[in-house]
Amino acid sequence: MRRVRPDEAGARRRLELAELNVARAKREQGAGDTDAALIFAEQALINAADALLARDGYGANSHVVRFSYPPLPAVYAAERGLIDQIRSARNTAQYDASGGVTAGFATQAIQLAERAVREVHTVL
Repeated sequence: MRRVRPDEAGARRRLELAELNVARAKREQGAGDTDAALIFAEQALINAADALLARDGYGANSHVVRFSYPPLPAVYAAERGLIDQIRSARNTAQYDASGGVTAGFATQAIQLAERAVREVHTVL
């Protein structure tokens, strides 16, 4: 984690991007591309966490550090196991092989991203 200048406008932009990525995830799942749906859902989780980091004047280049930031909404800690599974599946879908993400797992990822974005909205 590194200190940067607090950036409320940047925080709002990151949260808007998180919302856009949730919408992209839903669109891709509707089109049958569950790999892309999961990738966008995972990115929304990152964007929402980064919104709080930016607001507070921090930057992170590690998912472990980012998702362990204490002021994050409780959903990040409560769903840490699922987030780790999503990250692992995203790595496979993005870098190794396509077609491994089930519709059910993509749905779980999207629902988690939606919840995280809603909860970040309440504290931002």
